[in-house]
Amino acid sequence: MRSAPSTFAFTALTLAALARFTAAQCPELGPVQNYTGAGTITCPCFVPGEEALAVFSQVPAADFPIRITKIAIGWGSQNGGALPAVEDALVVYNGIPSGGASPAYMYFAPQLTDGFINEFDISTTAPQAVINSGPFTVGLRFFNQVNVPSGGVYPPSTIEDNGCQSGKNRVKVLSGLPPGFYDGCFLGLSGDWVIHVKYERVSCGGGGVIGTSFCLGDGSGAVLCPCDPGQSGNPGEGCANSTGRGARLGASGIASVSNDQAVLRVEGVPSVASCLFFQGNAQQNGGNGAPFGDGLLCVTSNVIRLGTKNAAGGVAEYGYQIGADIPISIRGNVPALGATRHYQVWYRNAAVFCTASTFNLSNGHTLQWVP
Repeated sequence: MRSAPSTFAFTALTLAALARFTAAQCPELGPVQNYTGAGTITCPCFVPGEEALAVFSQVPAADFPIRITKIAIGWGSQNGGALPAVEDALVVYNGIPSGGASPAYMYFAPQLTDGFINEFDISTTAPQAVINSGPFTVGLRFFNQVNVPSGGVYPPSTIEDNGCQSGKNRVKVLSGLPPGFYDGCFLGLSGDWVIHVKYERVSCGGGGVIGTSFCLGDGSGAVLCPCDPGQSGNPGEGCANSTGRGARLGASGIASVSNDQAVLRVEGVPSVASCLFFQGNAQQNGGNGAPFGDGLLCVTSNVIRLGTKNAAGGVAEYGYQIGADIPISIRGNVPALGATRHYQVWYRNAAVFCTASTFNLSNGHTLQWVP
């Protein structure tokens, strides 16, 4: 096989002041895989909606949280040369799925080429597949039926290697057995699925997810979005924008002034929107925020602009090892002994939506900095 400011004069910002979003400099790691060899055995045994899944438990705990950047599926037919096939979705589960589990992430309509390990780059596709701890499970959901041969020849399907390892493979079954998830070896697979992933650490220095979100535009707070009812974002997000969802701001890494490895990350903004990351000493209106543009202004008091990025795929980041970014604690003048600071993202949303304003904001996010 081949592998193939307080009142914020934000509207005065000019394009010349914008810095192009630069992807995180954390190195891509992997591939991580269970299979050995190229794989030569196909499994013509699926109906639409069923899934071939590989369990990944070998990612070091210190690497989490991770962001899956690529998913690869081995795909082949008995005789080769079959036309490309479009299947339902690439699927990602937190943990090992059982019962009625649903994927945490889905990437629809992957086109697979016969005779290849088809690798799909999901690094700029929203939502980003962020996994906070292992194990996790990745695979393919079928759209086409492959358990009935045509002229005695089965169409292409997922590929196995030559030895099945218990606990390394899962199959979602919809027919022939009670619906659910089964261990692949229990079902008689002759090998492990030829599926691999590549990933990057969310924070190059580690430290995991940090901070606390506040001032949500999801309808749970005392102050509603400017165009509610009907403008609430999803749970944990800011007010909805023209994409149909709100922008969610979070952080990862280490919030230490002497060892600053913190990264701010916003997702759910329009695809290539300009995004201004800013910091304040206090939460606006007791943490409830105040209407501003199409969103809620959550941060106030000694506001400092950290940096402006252009989103890629609706995602933007600022902080540790993100291009040439000045560390957050330095850019934000955080005292050496530490302090509590609050963060938010203002972003451009020029589409006709909500008010006449052409911008919106994420939720707020608080970091407690230590020395």
